[in-house]
Amino acid sequence: MSDPQQPPYAPQPDQPSTPYGQTAYGQPAQPSGYPLGTGFSTPGYGSAPAETSTLGRTAFIIAVIAAAIGLLFVLANPFLIPSMRDGYAIYQIVSFGRSILGLALGALALILGIIAARRGAQPVLAGIAIGVGGVEVLGVVTSFLVTLIYTVI
Repeated sequence: MSDPQQPPYAPQPDQPSTPYGQTAYGQPAQPSGYPLGTGFSTPGYGSAPAETSTLGRTAFIIAVIAAAIGLLFVLANPFLIPSMRDGYAIYQIVSFGRSILGLALGALALILGIIAARRGAQPVLAGIAIGVGGVEVLGVVTSFLVTLIYTVI
């Protein structure tokens, strides 16, 4: 242990240079299991991280906002209706505006969720956005149809 050891990858000064693919002893080099000519990849550290798309996250956030607006409106109904005894038309306008906003946000979340799921970008968040957006759109359309039927009857 008195003589210093060189790391195994450092070239030894007394060994002749060898052609690529052979060791200093004339035998073929052992394959390392990594493809040749891949640039600066280093074994053990994996490949560079793939670009992440935020489309699934955006669809999820829009779906949560649509659901939150609907929930806030439902929770505010007991306070809005008694305060508008004489102005029920104002309540209907506010309710219609909330429905249109919910329909637009739900449809946007549904469309962005489908696109994100097809691209494979954050599939869990995209799936949640598809579910919440679809339920929001279905609820608003059903509400419009029921109101139309009650008006006709």
